[in-house]
Amino acid sequence: MEVHQKKALSRIIQCFSFFLVLRLVEELFIIPRYLNTKGVVACLGGFAVLLFYIRFINKPLEEIGLIFSGHKIRKGIILAAVFNIVPAVIVYFIEYRRLSASGGHTVLSMFYDSAQHSYSAAGLGGFVLWASIGLAIALIHAFFYEMTFRGLLITLGSRSLHFWAINTIQAALYTFWYLIPVVRVVLYYSGVYSTKRIIVLFIVTLVYEMITAIKLGMLRSSTGAVWVCIFDHIAFAYIIDMIHVQHTAVNMTVSLDAHYYVRIIAYQVIALLMTSVYFVIKRNKIKEMQRVMQMEQG
Repeated sequence: MEVHQKKALSRIIQCFSFFLVLRLVEELFIIPRYLNTKGVVACLGGFAVLLFYIRFINKPLEEIGLIFSGHKIRKGIILAAVFNIVPAVIVYFIEYRRLSASGGHTVLSMFYDSAQHSYSAAGLGGFVLWASIGLAIALIHAFFYEMTFRGLLITLGSRSLHFWAINTIQAALYTFWYLIPVVRVVLYYSGVYSTKRIIVLFIVTLVYEMITAIKLGMLRSSTGAVWVCIFDHIAFAYIIDMIHVQHTAVNMTVSLDAHYYVRIIAYQVIALLMTSVYFVIKRNKIKEMQRVMQMEQG
């Protein structure tokens, strides 16, 4: 690794360390002792650190991918809609049909955080309140994570590192960020959860978050902006948090989201495949444009 590449990697790690401290404080000290803040404390504190750091290194928001362009924003919304509607329809349809074929009764339920917040249990007011809370949390997460990981961290290494190198680095750091809750489970709830369950949680988190981060990095590269990443993050998080699969077997045994881990991984694998096709098409178009320009100049 060359000197300028080492410096770029060092900047990325140093920057990430600021946010990591906030994450560790929230996950290991606030949540176990007080209440589940769902990562919002680290995100809100992270915004202040993010804006200060951007100001300190003298980089405008546009340079980290937050380009205030109507075209970029509309494109981000459209791509995020396509890359989430298709996987969501596929995975929920397959799970619904598979469970229905096994006998009993299968339904798709809508609620945030708890079945007690569904429309049938909490009424319209309670349902709207919790649905709004879920949306607000998804917005906070999406803006912070995408401005930080797909925005600032990718920007810090873009001039010195190859795309796949910087995309792998940001994906690894993002995955590590999400493995901290697993550490919290081991430290505080190892007596509640079995070793097998903790290992499964670790593996699922590792695979799922890595796939997600790589996909989002490819979207950032394909569009040149983080808007598509932000909208994709909001759409995925909200769909997964709000739409649940409930199955009542013939013997009246009720299961809720029994295949949640399989569903979220399958969802992101489909989205990754779609993103890969889009990524290749965009790269080929860029290469063709560069070739035409070289021919015209020659």
